[in-house]
Amino acid sequence: MKTLKLVNGDLVFNDSGELEMVSDDDEIVQNLEMILSTQLGEFQLDETIGLDRSNILTKQFDEKAAHYDIVEALMQEDRVQEVRDVTFIPDKENRIMTVNVTVVKTDGTTLTVEGVPINA
Repeated sequence: MKTLKLVNGDLVFNDSGELEMVSDDDEIVQNLEMILSTQLGEFQLDETIGLDRSNILTKQFDEKAAHYDIVEALMQEDRVQEVRDVTFIPDKENRIMTVNVTVVKTDGTTLTVEGVPINA
């Protein structure tokens, strides 16, 4: 698939003023980043899209429950067969949890998505 390129939620234009596009693995990575960056229920057109952050952004962080929520969110992407690895990097001072994930696509290849911030 091919879609518009986004950086921090903003459309990206090239030097000629044209919208940039992403495709293939870059498009899947962008989609996974968007899923993780969207709070479950936030998108009014489809409230089933996104990540339940309640187990991630809590004072009593439960890594097992948070891992489950990440897997559940990433499985919303039809081209993901399995979530192989989830790493949490907490920044308690700024109330940000950064997540790195490795997924197995339906074609058997792997993709790594790094540094996705889960903000409070």
